[in-house]
Amino acid sequence: MKNIIMWVKTNVVTVLSVVVMLASVGVIAWSMSRGNAAAESASKEVTQMTRTLDSHTNVSVPYPPADIDAPPEEIPGVTITKATLDHLGEVYGKMNNEYELTYRPFVNINRKGHFLLVPGVLPKTDASHLRHEARTRYREAFVQMFEPYDDAQPGAARLNAAGPLNPEELQFELARVEEGYRPSTYSPGAGSTGLSEADRKAIEGQKKQRAEEMLIERARQIHLYADPNIQSTGFPFQVGAWSLATGLPTFTQIWEGHMELWIQQDIARAIGIANEVDQEDRSVIEAPVKRLISIDVIPGNVGLDTLGGMNIKGSVKTSSAGAGGYGAGGYGGGGAVGGYGGIGAAAGGAEAGAAPVAAAGSPDAPLSVDYNAGPSGRTSNVIYDVRHARMVAIVDYEQLPKLFDAISEVNFMSVLDCQIQDVDEYQALLQGYVYGTGDAVQVDMLIETIWLREWTKEFMPQQIKQKLGLAEPAPVEAVDETGGF
Repeated sequence: MKNIIMWVKTNVVTVLSVVVMLASVGVIAWSMSRGNAAAESASKEVTQMTRTLDSHTNVSVPYPPADIDAPPEEIPGVTITKATLDHLGEVYGKMNNEYELTYRPFVNINRKGHFLLVPGVLPKTDASHLRHEARTRYREAFVQMFEPYDDAQPGAARLNAAGPLNPEELQFELARVEEGYRPSTYSPGAGSTGLSEADRKAIEGQKKQRAEEMLIERARQIHLYADPNIQSTGFPFQVGAWSLATGLPTFTQIWEGHMELWIQQDIARAIGIANEVDQEDRSVIEAPVKRLISIDVIPGNVGLDTLGGMNIKGSVKTSSAGAGGYGAGGYGGGGAVGGYGGIGAAAGGAEAGAAPVAAAGSPDAPLSVDYNAGPSGRTSNVIYDVRHARMVAIVDYEQLPKLFDAISEVNFMSVLDCQIQDVDEYQALLQGYVYGTGDAVQVDMLIETIWLREWTKEFMPQQIKQKLGLAEPAPVEAVDETGGF
């Protein structure tokens, strides 16, 4: 009896067919006795039952394709039974489990190390003091990246960076060397009769040796050269001008500030990996990246409101390197070395006429590609947003692959473009930079970064969600970010 019941459950269509056939015979017999009107009514009922049966025996079922990027395959003529439904449920259940097992780690990687500077400040808060505090924390976060590696914060973006030796400090030490020199013509009790040519050469030799010692000593203390003064025009990071404004920052400004900070922190992490900042016996002399000149985050999401940075070369900050250095006159002052534009300088935006791609849509649909945005073809879509950044740095040419590998290790970043030009190491030495024995070059890199909406949308202000198609349009007053201030 149990086997019969199981057979019936898994052969529903067959049972229905038998029922329909028996019903048809009964209806025909009944109709012959009741006349034509009853026969016509019975015929309609039989037709309806037949259509119902056909709907269960001639179904097209979507089935997972062999190619993971292809759309589901439509299998026609499938008979819907409990066994069929159980099989499809098992297949798609397994796919959902595999999706969670593979996608969730990517979300965790993408989110790791990226947190709100002030908890609760996004997506919206009525507490104005949190928005003021976010501005302060934002600027502090950039300065913290110059600090040495900390075992207590292994994932933090730390560069152990500083500028070259202070010119005034070196000049004072060289003057002390000269004053302490005892000339060969000096006789106790008789006084000096002046410096001979040999004395002058000896003094210059001692000053040169002492200068080299001090420069190397400085280089041994750090892993990277960079101007750590956030007020300086040579500060390498892009700091939003909103952090210096007197008014209350908007939620959109705070959100964009977080995105720009997170991108630059990821690049700093990659530099730290390449330069082995966690190793105290390593220094800028052996490191692949010698000097960080600038990082510029391209405004906007690639494919939505910008084509990215492929057509933007170099930093948007204008170099104004000063003169002066070691030479006949000793260590000169000169202007600020590598002076680059002001705080909050923004890179170029989208090209005129750039057609944005769809911001929203089905996550199951194939993702579009646009190779005008870069060799990867990736643009922002319903699953993730793409942001570009340009980095200008001085690098050991032979160790460039080490930097490329480090960048690819951090948060799915990729190098889309790299322009290289030679560097005069001797001129750099005159400015206080010790680059080691390798061939130093200046690189201008375009870096692609990926941001999964699975977690970023949690902090997006309403205005950003609307732009990305993640929220219904709201009245103007609902997206007013002034907070009444």
